Amino acid sequence: MMPESDAHNQSQAKRHFERARQASEAGDLDRAIEAYLDGLRLAPDEVAEGHIELRVLALQRQERGGSKPSAEEVARRLSGGSTPLDRMLNAEYLLAMDPEHLPYAEALLHAAVEGGYREAAKWIADLVFLANNNAAKPSADLYVDLRNAYAAIGQLDRAAAACQRAIRLRPHDKQLVEDLKQLRARLALGSKASKPAGISGTVPHRKKIKDEQKPAAQAFPQSTRHEAAVVQTSNEQQLAEAKAFFANARKAAERKQYDYAIDMYLSGLARAPEALEEGHLPLCELGLQRRGKGGKKPSMMEKVKRMRGKSPLEQMLNAEYLFVKDPDNLSYAEAMLKAAIEGGFSRTAHWIANLIFQTNNALEKPSLQTYLLLKDSYKALGQYDKAVAACQRAFRMKPDSKELADEFKNLSAELTMFRGNYNGQGDFRQSIRDQETQAKLYAQDRVIKTEDYRIAAVEDARKAYAKEPELAKNIFTLAEALADLETDKAENEAIQLLEDAYVRSHEFPFKEQAGLLRLRQLRRKLREAKKQLEARPDGSEERERVADLTPLSTMRKPNIIVCASRITPPIWPTSTNMHCG
Repeated sequence: MMPESDAHNQSQAKRHFERARQASEAGDLDRAIEAYLDGLRLAPDEVAEGHIELRVLALQRQERGGSKPSAEEVARRLSGGSTPLDRMLNAEYLLAMDPEHLPYAEALLHAAVEGGYREAAKWIADLVFLANNNAAKPSADLYVDLRNAYAAIGQLDRAAAACQRAIRLRPHDKQLVEDLKQLRARLALGSKASKPAGISGTVPHRKKIKDEQKPAAQAFPQSTRHEAAVVQTSNEQQLAEAKAFFANARKAAERKQYDYAIDMYLSGLARAPEALEEGHLPLCELGLQRRGKGGKKPSMMEKVKRMRGKSPLEQMLNAEYLFVKDPDNLSYAEAMLKAAIEGGFSRTAHWIANLIFQTNNALEKPSLQTYLLLKDSYKALGQYDKAVAACQRAFRMKPDSKELADEFKNLSAELTMFRGNYNGQGDFRQSIRDQETQAKLYAQDRVIKTEDYRIAAVEDARKAYAKEPELAKNIFTLAEALADLETDKAENEAIQLLEDAYVRSHEFPFKEQAGLLRLRQLRRKLREAKKQLEARPDGSEERERVADLTPLSTMRKPNIIVCASRITPPIWPTSTNMHCG
């Protein structure tokens, strides 16, 4: 059980963190930094709500052009501090003001180790390890520092990984090799009681070793489970930062701050490019919401700036930025797909390829080049069934193409091999069925649903309902699939299905959904009536129908739900007879 004083400090720290979030949302990032540091003074080892959120805030501030600390401020912060905690927070302040300056992170690490703040030390050590790994010229001295820091806090697997990295850069250093042997011996024994020779709780820089010393590191493999653990931890570090960005994005979207939310989602995806459910999907939906609210398309300057990128990841995110701001422009989605394929982001590539395929299918004049791109993309992803489908669509548009005919044969042969299990990798037929199931589940939430899909969805839902008609999930799924057909007959069947379920079970969600489907039907009818009025602006019948439907389609949710159980189709209310009293 947590001591009362610790519980009080944790409670007070959370208040400071909440104050920091509010300041961040108000745009006062410097005040937010101070609030986070106030909270960390009370809870120095609070990594998720404290250190990581502050790190994310610092990166946001940097992206907005926040100023770096002055030389005077740097000198004062680095020389000040009577306790390890003071020195840790001073260093973290400087790192927040200049997130890419690694010496501040090193100073933070030293102070955290000295103060015994193990969780904070592990977090910043992992961050420094990742930064050094990705540096153009990694520092052997820094790996030695990390080895000492990890050993001091009992993270021996990470200490061994840092030691290995140092040996790669200093293959003649006998002391490092000896240190690694001792670390591995301790790991094998599961002991954390003693430290290897040369490893202390502090983190001094080592002297360089002369080149004439004989190499002695060849006995140790370059890649081990210890380093794999650190790589995994580095990935977890980036994922934690990504989740914080996604959380900020959701909050901004709720406040209708669409452009800021887009930036937050992209910042998160830069750290977790394959975060489909938390990143790409809500960002795509956000783009549609933004368009519905009249959001502007990207400017010419944005197009010029975003159509490039130094890496496949940057190219993918730049294309996604343009696509989100102009969801009807398929070329941006195609650019995103190409970059995802090149970068090896297979989950993202699968998703955007499926979206492009469905969109192109639904167009009045589908693009041949888009089908060719999809054919090659699905082939690169090993999705031969979909590659065959894309090739088949392209061949229909260009039936005299011998090249496409040959490609279709080759892809069909590849698919037959997989289906026949000739590659020895398991039951591919089951895999195909699983993929089809996943595609259907995926398509249920996508914006574009072809007529073929909608009919198939109703058939599948009817089968499930026939097997278990009392299962609420089956009732709701069938009702939604019927409503998606957007015909009076299907919509009325869906509403009746829900009302019957409510009569049997007296469960309010059935009644509520019936009311919502009525409202959805009214709004569809209003859209159709408005189109008819546009075609015949002088038609009195059309004008009267629009006038009758308009007040009903704007009813509040509670009203339509209350009235739902009192209206029996096909007798639909008008503005004069819609009474619920």
